[in-house]
Amino acid sequence: MSDLNEGPMREKRSFIMARDPSVDRRFRPRPHKQLRLFDDIHESTESTDGSDTESEYASNAGDDATSVDDSSEVDTGPQVFLRLRPVSVASTGYSLSDDGKCLITSAKNENSSNNVNRMEKHFGFTSIFDGSVGQRDIYDICVGPRILEEECVTIMTYGTSGSGKTYTLLGDQVRAGVIPRGLEHIFTIYLGNLYSTPKLKLINGCIVFLQDDATLREMQISMKLLNLCPDINAQHERLRQEIKSDHTFETKTEPDLSVMIWVSFVEIYNELVYDLLSIPPRQDNLGAVQRKPLKIACNKGQVFIKGLTTVFVKSSEEALRLLRLGQQRSTYASTSVNSNSSRSHCVFTVDVLKYSRSGMTTQCSYKFCDLAGSERVNNTGTIGLRLKEAKNINTSLMTLGRCLDAASTSRKKSSTDVIPFRDSKLTMLLQAALLGKERLAMIVTVTPLEKYYEENLNVLNFASIAKNIVFKEPMIKQHSTRYSGFFDNPKADGQYDYIKALEEDNISLREEIDRLKFDHVLKMQLLEERLRKELTDTFQEMLRVNKKQWEEQSEKQKLMAEREFEFKLDSQKRHYEEQIEDLKDEVDYLKNPASETSIESIDEMEDDPIEIHDDE
Repeated sequence: MSDLNEGPMREKRSFIMARDPSVDRRFRPRPHKQLRLFDDIHESTESTDGSDTESEYASNAGDDATSVDDSSEVDTGPQVFLRLRPVSVASTGYSLSDDGKCLITSAKNENSSNNVNRMEKHFGFTSIFDGSVGQRDIYDICVGPRILEEECVTIMTYGTSGSGKTYTLLGDQVRAGVIPRGLEHIFTIYLGNLYSTPKLKLINGCIVFLQDDATLREMQISMKLLNLCPDINAQHERLRQEIKSDHTFETKTEPDLSVMIWVSFVEIYNELVYDLLSIPPRQDNLGAVQRKPLKIACNKGQVFIKGLTTVFVKSSEEALRLLRLGQQRSTYASTSVNSNSSRSHCVFTVDVLKYSRSGMTTQCSYKFCDLAGSERVNNTGTIGLRLKEAKNINTSLMTLGRCLDAASTSRKKSSTDVIPFRDSKLTMLLQAALLGKERLAMIVTVTPLEKYYEENLNVLNFASIAKNIVFKEPMIKQHSTRYSGFFDNPKADGQYDYIKALEEDNISLREEIDRLKFDHVLKMQLLEERLRKELTDTFQEMLRVNKKQWEEQSEKQKLMAEREFEFKLDSQKRHYEEQIEDLKDEVDYLKNPASETSIESIDEMEDDPIEIHDDE
């Protein structure tokens, strides 16, 4: 019993004073002297950890610092670029790392909504461009190599409202943006292989051979839309000279290749998809066109828009004119942040269909996506329709962020979650790029000012999510066809000009036929209106004459009735007057009886016969 009492006594639990967490409640055996068991291997462990960290950082840095000019390397994820808008006085809360590929942010004031935003954060990018970098360098690094690879690619601009997204894509009257430079680059590459007529077209995600009637119809659609476009010949020539001075594009020579280029332009406004290149009705004005929303569908894994107008173009000028036409039809509005703010997501698509004499067709799609700016309603003070637009914009951008997050974490989990593409029209349209079936390059624009600090953090967090996505190998869309009999190269026969003149004459004659049909229908409508008016006037005249006749007849009948009633009234009046006189005589007789006797004698005398005596 004494041995048992000598053992350690179990401590009584107290709910007021907590037990020291370092106390072993089970009293397990342990050495009395504390020894540092890892002192001998501490240095090696540190060196091992340091090497692993350094190698991981080097690999990450290698991914970030992958040279864009080296097209032989295959990227494992989307390229995310950062462009800082030039400002007069930049905030000190934004700084670049020594290698120029990491943006360091730290709040310098106490106006941040939470303590997390005040912490110093590091955001890595493929490349970072400050305010001194021009449009030429942006294109050479971000877009040019993608077009040279001849793979499907989506170029996306994302940022806060007024940070320069639209300027990066479209530019202005003097400095060409990414899209004009890309169009000039594409048409320069395939200059010697452009086919003069649209024999192939991408319909519902599949390449379809067009018959002669369909080909002429597509050329008529192209001519109608180009006639509606503004005249930009001088502007295009000026931009073309600038692009030629900035870049040196090479032309590929492949005699057995025929290339057809199609363009389309859509906008997503309030979660509805609208066609910006639709042909308006002939009798309506351009500004009074009733827009109809389109539906996004999927066919054999290919996402397309049902009823979308795709236009066949022969030159970069035609494509740029269609782009300007779509800009005029897109939705812009003034906000407190930007006087000309885009209120919708716009996607301009260039489809390059290539056909070789071996019977193989290849499709390359270049999507240029201008996302609407993310904004805070509390800061912008939007109300009414602007508030509804901002709500839909932020919702679609949030869905895009969720899809990017799901795509980036899918490689880390054995059971991948479903990526919510169908929650937004924007993600449905861009799901091929988000799934890695197409290349994705994102240009993030930021205004480095203190008042946009929290909005910029949201944009940078969005970009960091996109940077973690890992793509599969890109899929080149090829189709085996048997259209070789229809694709004789006219340039080889030396009859290209003659065939082109015949095609233009054919199109002009068909246009003349359509015009005459329209004029005939218009004349028939005018004739019908004139006949209807004449019939209406005739019936109105007949009604007026009949009304007048009936009025005259009614007036005569009225006069005759009045005369008849007056005669009857006079007759009745005389009758009653005679009765009144008789009654008065009777009253007088009853009042004077003597007079009555004399009257009777007089009556008797009158009754006696008068005798006449003859003297003879």
